Amino acid sequence: MKRIIFLALIVFLATIVVQTAVYSQCETVAPALDIAFDSEVSAVDDEGIVYLSLVGGDTPSPNDCGLNPSNDPAAWMGWGGPLDSDNMSIGEGIGTRNLVTINGIRYERGIGTHGTAVVEYDLTGDDYIRFEAVVGMDDEKDGADFAGDCGHGGTATFTFSIDGTVVAESDVLSGVVEGGGENAPGEEIKFDIPAGSQTLTIEIGDGGDGIGCDHADIANGKLITSRATSVEAKDKLSTTWGELKSSY
Repeated sequence: MKRIIFLALIVFLATIVVQTAVYSQCETVAPALDIAFDSEVSAVDDEGIVYLSLVGGDTPSPNDCGLNPSNDPAAWMGWGGPLDSDNMSIGEGIGTRNLVTINGIRYERGIGTHGTAVVEYDLTGDDYIRFEAVVGMDDEKDGADFAGDCGHGGTATFTFSIDGTVVAESDVLSGVVEGGGENAPGEEIKFDIPAGSQTLTIEIGDGGDGIGCDHADIANGKLITSRATSVEAKDKLSTTWGELKSSY
């Protein structure tokens, strides 16, 4: 029995080391707040999956961290910049970033920004065939603990275009459910990428009510190539990924 426990511990520690090595090029900072969460979605360890990044990635060919934007960094956020870390929310600006969290779900990979924003990704560096993400308002501005004067937790829209053609767009998303203080769910975005595509453009709007409190996240945003063997994220806690997807 002791031998089994020892071997299990070795496997667990090895898994942590491998995951750390895979994303070691990402630029992250210590979170400023401990945002409450119920479950966590981890990254998929698959060489055929490329995550969107901001700082630690590269372009047009991605590295182990992911694919960086190709447009002017000044356009990546409408407030709280410059963006200086991967897989973090916008927070209250530099030095106050938090882990990406939407509706009580914490995501290991994701982009946190602030409306209004435009982020462009060069698609010529790999054979991308599909894009998937969950978009929504970060919980750092939701609810009684963090909303302050942001009673609705901010609002935003997310529009995705390939070479100037809109391929997906979200509803107007709010940080909290209308009529109550509960966190609002994100929205799942999925679309195919045609062969020969050049540029993915993500536009984040203000929801029609100005940019106040618009802490917008693109959670688990990933470009899937023809080499991918799996696109299923693994939940670190008790909730399964299938159950997570059914909530959107």
